Amino acid sequence: MSDDAYFESLRAIVQPIPVRDYPKTLEPMIALLAALGNPQNEFPAIVVAGSIGKGTTCYRLAQILYANNLHVGLYTSPHLHSFRERFIINTAMITKGVFVEGVAAVRAAASQLPYRYSTFEMATALAFWWFARNHVHIAVLEIGLGGRFDAVNTVKNALAVFTPIEMEHAAILGDTLSAIANHKAGVIQPGGHAISVKQMADVQRVLEAEATLKKASLQLNGARSDRHQGSVLGLAAWQNLRERGLIPQRPFKYFLETDALPGRLEQVRITERDVVLDGAHTPTAAHRLRREIDERFGPNEPVRIIVGMLQDKAVRDFLKVFDVPRYRIVITQATGHRALSSATIRAQFQPHAAQVEMAADLNEALSQIHTMPESCLVVTGSLRMVAAAREAYGLVPAPLIPEVRMTRTIFEGSEYLVRLRIREESTPSSSSALAQ
Repeated sequence: MSDDAYFESLRAIVQPIPVRDYPKTLEPMIALLAALGNPQNEFPAIVVAGSIGKGTTCYRLAQILYANNLHVGLYTSPHLHSFRERFIINTAMITKGVFVEGVAAVRAAASQLPYRYSTFEMATALAFWWFARNHVHIAVLEIGLGGRFDAVNTVKNALAVFTPIEMEHAAILGDTLSAIANHKAGVIQPGGHAISVKQMADVQRVLEAEATLKKASLQLNGARSDRHQGSVLGLAAWQNLRERGLIPQRPFKYFLETDALPGRLEQVRITERDVVLDGAHTPTAAHRLRREIDERFGPNEPVRIIVGMLQDKAVRDFLKVFDVPRYRIVITQATGHRALSSATIRAQFQPHAAQVEMAADLNEALSQIHTMPESCLVVTGSLRMVAAAREAYGLVPAPLIPEVRMTRTIFEGSEYLVRLRIREESTPSSSSALAQ
C-alpha cells in the first residue's frame, strides 16, 4: 500500500465541523452505520465518557482485557502523531492498507445518504467496521465530545464508564456543570450498567437522575483525584463484565501497571533533564499534574513549565494552580487553528508568585530545554503541545516521521483551512470549529 493512497484516504475523511453544526441527534450516524451493515452490533462495547482521564482509562481497560486473553478493539481520540493511533486491536494500529479499504467502505455508505459527515463520525464508523471485521471479543470506545449526541453513542454499550466531569466545551455543551453532565450522562443505556468515579455534587445528581430514568445501575468506584484512576476504573469494569457473564469466567490474571499512555504524565530524560509531558487542559487535571510533580521531584525543586492552550478552556483557573514561587511559567502558542495566542493566554492570567515569560513561537519555547537552569521541565496545556514536544525531543520513531509531518499538514495546513472556511461560510454564526 502506497503512502499516497493512505494520505488520499485520510484527506477524504478530514472534514471540520463548525460549533453550530455539532450534532443534536444521532440520526445521521445511525443511517451511516445502517448503510455500512450495522457493524456496531457485532461486538459488546464499553463506552468511556468524562472530561479528563478518558484516554488513560480506555488504555488501562484495554490492557487489562488483553492481559486476560481477550481480543480487544480500542478506539480513542484525538491522536498525537498518526491518525492511525485512534484504531487499535490488541496492541497493533490499523495498517495503511486496511485504513484505505475501510475509508472506501465508509465513503461508499455515506454517498447513499443526504448528510455531510465530520471527521469524527467517519472515523467512528471506520473503527466499528474494522472491529466487526476482525471479530473482536469486546471494544473499548472513547467518547469524542459530550456523549448523548456523540457518534460513539450509537453503540448499545454493555457498560458506560465515567471519568471526572467538569466545565469544558461550554460553547457546545452548555455553560453550566449540570448541562455538561447531562450530555455525558446520555451514554447510560436503558436498563444498562454504569461505573463512575465520585463526582462533584451537581454532576452526581445528573448521573443518578439519568440512571433512575433509564432504570440502569450506577456504581461508584474511586476518587476523582486518584492518580491510578484509569486502573481503578478498568478493574471495576472487568469485574462488572465478568459477574454479568459478558467475558469468560476464568481467574483474573494479575495486571501490573508498567507503562504510561504517551503524553499522559509521561516522564522522559532529555539532555540530562527530567521532562514530564502531560496533555492536562482543565483545572482538575492541572491539580493532578502538580501533585504528581511534587511526588516525583519534591515540593521545592524549581520547575519550568511550558504551557499552550486551546480555545474554550479555563485558562486562568488552569494556570493559577502553578502560581507558586518554584515555577517559571513559559506561555506559548500550541499548533492548529484552535490554539490561543500567547498574548491571549497571558491577558487572562495575573500571577502572584510564579515567574512568567512569553515565547510566542512554540519551537523557541521547546528549545529552552538546552539552556534552562532548571533540572525539571513540564510541557502541558493540550495534547497538541505534548505532540509537538515529543517530536521536537526525538521521541517519535524515525520511520513514522514522514507520516507525522503529512498528518499535521492535512489537519493544520492551507487545504484544511480552506475546508474550514467553506464550512463556516455555510454556517455564518459559527465562530470556531472542531477538527475531531
